[in-house]
Amino acid sequence: MKKLIILILALFSINLYATDYSFTIGSKQYKIVTSMKTWEDAAAYAVQDGGHLVEIGSQAEQDGIWTAFQSSGISTTYTVVNDGGGIAYIWIGASDKNTEGTWIWDGNNDSQGTNFYTGQGSWGANNGSAVNGAYYNWGGTNTTSGNNEPDDYGSGQDAAAIGLDAWPTAGMGNIAGEWNDIDKSNPLYFIIEYENVGFNEINKQAFNFNIFQNENAIKITSDALIKNLVIFNVEGKTIYSDDINSSDCSISSNFNTGIYFIRSTFNNEAIKTKKIFIK
Repeated sequence: MKKLIILILALFSINLYATDYSFTIGSKQYKIVTSMKTWEDAAAYAVQDGGHLVEIGSQAEQDGIWTAFQSSGISTTYTVVNDGGGIAYIWIGASDKNTEGTWIWDGNNDSQGTNFYTGQGSWGANNGSAVNGAYYNWGGTNTTSGNNEPDDYGSGQDAAAIGLDAWPTAGMGNIAGEWNDIDKSNPLYFIIEYENVGFNEINKQAFNFNIFQNENAIKITSDALIKNLVIFNVEGKTIYSDDINSSDCSISSNFNTGIYFIRSTFNNEAIKTKKIFIK
């Protein structure tokens, strides 16, 4: 009995403390993050980590992501989303939080994404369609029922996530791996997409990247040529972006008080991100 109890506790601990899972598809790197966050907090985390919530543009990318998840060992029942048929989900970078029914890829939450789908599926207003033939994988897409989602069930379902099981029950038309619109306040795991293969290794290349602050300016210096500089706030919104093409630069610090993230892309394709606090 004692051994059985220990085994049960060990299995519980494994599920409770799942580890992140990284994988590549083509020229891009991805990471499934096993910290439970709202959609907006997940987008901010992704930006801080040098990427954005995944933006799925093809069947090949969708298949690669779903295959990677199935290989990750992450539990398909790690949580329950009550407004999503009682199953678990993982956040992706699509949202219609700005305009109901206008779905955009906005993985960094700056409201500047590409509109890929408009309207609702058959469980909603039944007026949905892809924009310019863009790829989508809403619930029901791969079954004879056709796409049932998104439906804005009960209103307020403004962010997209991948369902980890059929919903609301097996045989109802929505299968594991398809997308659903759910309330963006649900705390879920999420997928980050990076534009550079080997991002984690690139980000750790050994060269100096320094940031100095005074009352009027942010001074940035580096051993490598800085190609581009982007500053995000904690919500993941871009507040500054410019092509630098120099090893040093100075930017006015006329921002509101708070925490910001400075992401620099260098001529050797390295990317480094640092956090600063502006008083």
